[in-house]
Amino acid sequence: MTVHTVKNLASSAFLVTDENGAMIVDTGVAGRAPAMLQQIADAGLRPADIGLILLTHHHADHSGSALALREATRAPIAIHRDDADQLRRGGRVDLRPTSLMPRLMKVMLAKAEIPAIEPDIILGDEEDLTRHGGIGRSFVTPGHTPGSVCVLLPDHSILAGDALSGGMMRARMARKPMFAANPDAAARSMRAIAQHVPTAVYVGHGGPLTAASVTALKPL
Repeated sequence: MTVHTVKNLASSAFLVTDENGAMIVDTGVAGRAPAMLQQIADAGLRPADIGLILLTHHHADHSGSALALREATRAPIAIHRDDADQLRRGGRVDLRPTSLMPRLMKVMLAKAEIPAIEPDIILGDEEDLTRHGGIGRSFVTPGHTPGSVCVLLPDHSILAGDALSGGMMRARMARKPMFAANPDAAARSMRAIAQHVPTAVYVGHGGPLTAASVTALKPL
């Protein structure tokens, strides 16, 4: 199994492949579909080989290219039920910074608009993603958004969306999420991720995080 990272300055998207298939986890900002399609080709796959597009949450830097990738791959878009309505509505959301740097970033990030998307699959709190054409399983990690989810892969690595972040200078060192709609829930989710004792944690900003830094991270 391989996790391919498609990065730009705003966020990361991921192509996950194994011997049985492939899935996309998060799609980056609008306009990133060509980069993901190139990564699919570089992995020796066709767009039709993608079985699932999973969004860890509804924010525009993770859902921005979902429509274009659904059109290109014909794969269904999945999101947790508690983020589904916001994804359907689209538009801007209120970001709640957890420290000084995100407060400074909020002015720019708050302008980003979520595309209005009707999801194909509504995820529960825990899902076997192979039932939906994906790999591994998802588990809900609320706090950053109400319906944020992580993906636990068969090799015990985790794709965590924005439930955690990497450091600005030390990208592989785990940090608390930059924004949290519910700080208490975010703290519980951080502990839940650490309890899985992941081999690596892939996040939307920075990373991949070392397992030791995730375990040592203090809650919000």
